[in-house]
Amino acid sequence: MRPKPPPGTILGRLDDLPDPGARASAWEGRAVVLIRRGETVTAFINLCPHAGLPLCLPDGRGLLHKGETLVCPVHGASFDAASGECTGGPAAGDRLTAIPVEIVGAEVRAL
Repeated sequence: MRPKPPPGTILGRLDDLPDPGARASAWEGRAVVLIRRGETVTAFINLCPHAGLPLCLPDGRGLLHKGETLVCPVHGASFDAASGECTGGPAAGDRLTAIPVEIVGAEVRAL
């Protein structure tokens, strides 16, 4: 399990996140994935519980299906973008590790 960022850590900028979309954070070598849907941002440890591999592509992009489901690019496990709960694929019964965040100005910060 990767460590969670300490409260107040800047994980990204709202302007850098596609809407809707997912992108790896710059914090600690992409250890966090940020998901934006409008003015709402959720964050999770960037690690698929099934494969133990990053949920984002090497260029930092995450695969967000219909703005609602984050899809692991390795084995196709899918996770609800709001709750992190597995909704299909080989990670059934697992969930992503959530990181509480807040938006301060244009910055996404860990709580």
